[in-house]
Amino acid sequence: ASVHGANRLGANSLLDLVVFGRQAADTTAELVKPNSAPVQLPANAGEATLARLDKIRNCKGPIPTAALRRELQVSMQKYAPVYRNSEDLAKGKVVVDEIMKKYKDVGISDRSMIWNTDLIETLELEN
Repeated sequence: ASVHGANRLGANSLLDLVVFGRQAADTTAELVKPNSAPVQLPANAGEATLARLDKIRNCKGPIPTAALRRELQVSMQKYAPVYRNSEDLAKGKVVVDEIMKKYKDVGISDRSMIWNTDLIETLELEN
């Protein structure tokens, strides 16, 4: 949701940027003191994230990410359009839950670490 509510149009984000940008700046100014030492990260910082990335990059399931993403897009357009009602949203939740159960069977064909759109799209789908 945003200051416009849940139905903000994609190009109508200026108010969000002003309100939440100001809040982020004010909070940062309160939390970060001038000339303070940086927070030391643990030696293993980021290892869990890298392991997750590598696990997803090496998925070998039979369902291509694009097929699962398309199925999700179609169901979201059908059950959660701009004008919504509780009945369609309830149906849509059931459909989306079933679609996301298939995520465990997703497969990635591109194993590279350079400009890997298949990996990026799979990470986005998981989110």
